[in-house]
Amino acid sequence: MQGPKERKLQRTTWVVFSDRGYQMANMNDVSRLAGVSRGTVSNYINGLKVRPAAQERIENAIKKLNYVPNAAARTLKTNRSSYVVLIIPRVDTPFFSELSYCMQQVLKENGYKMILCNSNSRPQEEFEYIQMAKTQKVAGIITMSYADIRELVPPDIPLVALENKVADFFPLITSDNYHGGSLAASKLYSLGARKLLFISKAPVKDVSQIREQGFRDYCEDNKIEHDRFVAQNKANFVDDFRYFIESEVTDKKFKYDGVFSDSDEYVSDFWYLLQQRKIAVPEEVQLIGFDGARVYPRQQVVVSSIKQPVTEITRQAFKSLQQQLIGKNNTQNEMYEPLVLPVSFIQGQTTKQAES
Repeated sequence: MQGPKERKLQRTTWVVFSDRGYQMANMNDVSRLAGVSRGTVSNYINGLKVRPAAQERIENAIKKLNYVPNAAARTLKTNRSSYVVLIIPRVDTPFFSELSYCMQQVLKENGYKMILCNSNSRPQEEFEYIQMAKTQKVAGIITMSYADIRELVPPDIPLVALENKVADFFPLITSDNYHGGSLAASKLYSLGARKLLFISKAPVKDVSQIREQGFRDYCEDNKIEHDRFVAQNKANFVDDFRYFIESEVTDKKFKYDGVFSDSDEYVSDFWYLLQQRKIAVPEEVQLIGFDGARVYPRQQVVVSSIKQPVTEITRQAFKSLQQQLIGKNNTQNEMYEPLVLPVSFIQGQTTKQAES
């Protein structure tokens, strides 16, 4: 009887041929190709610690064999599924779209699948998703939470918070929002703006409040004239922006020459309204938003913005989740310091070019 032989089909899919015919690659095949024990492969697949050299060989073998771990087997062995729940407030913005995509890619690279949950910024919907995660015994939760879920999340479910703290015993990954606001004010001033304005819509809280604080502190520390306008009409906040612009235009000139917002979305709306009044951007008014995300990879930067490091956020979030999955720092006695990631300024069409 001929022993098993590995054959490559269509250059991408590896199968094993034996007296039973073609079969998809299994854990034994990965073990042989990587030159490690089956137990080591099993530990890697189940998120346990493996020596770096062995991990690299296993990863290469998995890619070469196109091996897909048996999710059902992992669930039975670990009493948890291979699914990770990502809860975000909304999906219809470039930032949350990019965040969801990058998170899915990171999880996929590490053998997990993502369940995307859109809470619509409603605590009740978030509660329901947490209950679903508990019932399904998911591997973990990554959430950008705007609700008090501390008492709802059981201590044995690994959880990582993004932007807003859930509790001291859950890791928090966030961008440097304060420095982002300060950087925006600094850029506007260095590019010639002398009367600055912060715009947003109510309520300004959480990270938005931190971004505004950074902006305001820089202006006050450097004696820069500044003001704020916050739209109160949540349903039609753009109308509030329009009325504000009309009230601050004299002789076809807008009162402010530099505008910062805690969101690219609001800056885009403001830019459109200024154009309607034939106020030139960036010649007369310069605008900077926050997030710096793109709808698709080839999209040109349009709005000058403070960019969040989305890829690094997702990688650090998974790293923190994985540490809990393998048993490190997985007790409510552990107190976490927030991991604050640096932001950067990206030049778009809404600010002047710096003089060389």
